[in-house]
Amino acid sequence: MGDPHDENAPILQVRLGYNSEIVTADAAVDQMLPQLFSRSGFRTIDESFISLGDGSKGFHTTYQWRGENGEEQGILFAAIRGSKNLIILVESSKEKIQAHQDELFTVISSASFVDPQPFGIPREQALTLYFDDGPLLLDPAVAQETQTIRYITQIFSGLTSFNEDSLLTLELARSWDVSADGMVYTFTLRDDARFHDGRKVTSGDVKFSWERAVSLDSVSATARTYLGDIVGIEQFIDGSSTDISGVQVVDEATLQVTIDAPKAYFLSKLTHSSTFVVDENQVTAVEANSVPWWSTPNGTGPFKLTKWEPGRVMVLQANENFYRNPPVIPYIVYKLFGGVPRLMYENGEIDVASIYADELSIVKGVNYQFADELRQSSEFSVHYVGFRSDRAPFDDPLVRKAFLIALDRKTLVEDRIGDSGELAQGFLPPGHPSYNAKIPKIPFDSEEAKRLLSQSSYGTDGLPNLIYSAQGATRPSAIVSSLIEMWRTNLGANVEIQLADSDLYFYVLDLLDDNLFTYGWVADYLDPHNFLDVLFHSKSKNNIGGYKNDKLDKLLEDARTEQDPSVRLSLYRKAEMLIVEDAAAIPLYHGSNHVLVKPYVKNLILTPFGMLNFRSTLLNSNK
Repeated sequence: MGDPHDENAPILQVRLGYNSEIVTADAAVDQMLPQLFSRSGFRTIDESFISLGDGSKGFHTTYQWRGENGEEQGILFAAIRGSKNLIILVESSKEKIQAHQDELFTVISSASFVDPQPFGIPREQALTLYFDDGPLLLDPAVAQETQTIRYITQIFSGLTSFNEDSLLTLELARSWDVSADGMVYTFTLRDDARFHDGRKVTSGDVKFSWERAVSLDSVSATARTYLGDIVGIEQFIDGSSTDISGVQVVDEATLQVTIDAPKAYFLSKLTHSSTFVVDENQVTAVEANSVPWWSTPNGTGPFKLTKWEPGRVMVLQANENFYRNPPVIPYIVYKLFGGVPRLMYENGEIDVASIYADELSIVKGVNYQFADELRQSSEFSVHYVGFRSDRAPFDDPLVRKAFLIALDRKTLVEDRIGDSGELAQGFLPPGHPSYNAKIPKIPFDSEEAKRLLSQSSYGTDGLPNLIYSAQGATRPSAIVSSLIEMWRTNLGANVEIQLADSDLYFYVLDLLDDNLFTYGWVADYLDPHNFLDVLFHSKSKNNIGGYKNDKLDKLLEDARTEQDPSVRLSLYRKAEMLIVEDAAAIPLYHGSNHVLVKPYVKNLILTPFGMLNFRSTLLNSNK
């Protein structure tokens, strides 16, 4: 303010942020003032509302206190619009504040809130969203968690995908043929499949992408999980072969893939992001210069990345040359910072908002202004507590069973999750084609839990101090705190919570020193293999707890290649029962999605895979 070279001018401190709740400007000032009360001789000398340039009302308090060098004054100003807050603070000597008072209030009153237009994109041309602080990276081969994959699926694609009805469909592949023995797949690529820069996608690009993905096995084992059925994968990973022998480029448009046994779910596994195609030319050229190629990815998906300022904003533009119907919306703008999504939605700052469990009572209230805009969908997911079964004390199944039935899971889910989830008795979710509605209910029996613990190899008094890993920065979630308290009350167990950064949790979990951990899984494809085998087979990379049961392994291995659907389903049901009976983990709840969607947003698909499908989404002109 004023002459920037005037050393006598007070310095303004300006902060723009988001509120965790809607407050008035004067209430915001009142919340901050107590931090100043301890100053010697503190008193307020003036306060009033101020009109801003956009008509918004702000509130200021002028205050005074005795500093080391005499009387000091300050001005604290707050303005609120929806979930946004503007805070201005200026402090200096009494003489300086009074000398520049008119200038100060001129600057303050000139402030205004405006609707942002990132990179000049008109608001009405963009679907504006805020889910999180953005992806960790945009490399399909190593992404492991939903937060990152939700962005990758807009920019990249693979040979197959799921349609709006969650049915397997063609993507980059125009067709596929399967040999009589079910082990050789021949894919023919679409003639119009192009990277964002216009280069034609070839079968060589697919082979390169898959070999690159599994070559990163030491960084992320995700690709091995989804491509591991292909002949030659293990030899390629261990270095005994220079390529994957089961992936053969027949010609530019034809790829032949041989798997180790007939498996009904193989095509579905190719929908996972770790199998997506990347541009060999870009990856090799950019990575040679030690620059992350994925910061400006040349993908094949329905949207292309045009701008990305990590922690601030990401802009995707419709791929007008997309091989299927191009997206209708010109842009998607992801805000990568913000406050509570519901509040931002109510203020018109975003078009879609995910609703947290503790907010459902608000949005389902009879007087809630946006109640008609709430949409709910099932999610094929399971949230559970994992045991480190390969170490004490959970290497003893009696201890695992004691910890399982010592929990009042019904009360836990009702109180902490509410309508955002359904109590789980097993691991396959309701609505899944293989869901078993007749699976026996897991009891809550604290006395039996104590008896089991006393009969275990550790006994009632032999439990060591335990460590529970969970996501979080400063404090655990309410559900984790409740788990710890129930174990303490019902078993006398001393469990310490170890928090890990939420963004990195699934990348570092396998490295943590603990005994129990929070885990969640959302279906990648509609086959029980994706839950039971991927999570609990002793050799699965996603079997984080190291659970091992030879009988279970045999059931799962038989189910992999069983061709009779009814026999295969029976094998998986036996496997799920065994997992529950042996307390391989503690199932807590199956999730559901609650989302607020603006009326002008049409054809937004909420998938059961925890993703939003924007390919057919459009924005009405009356936005």
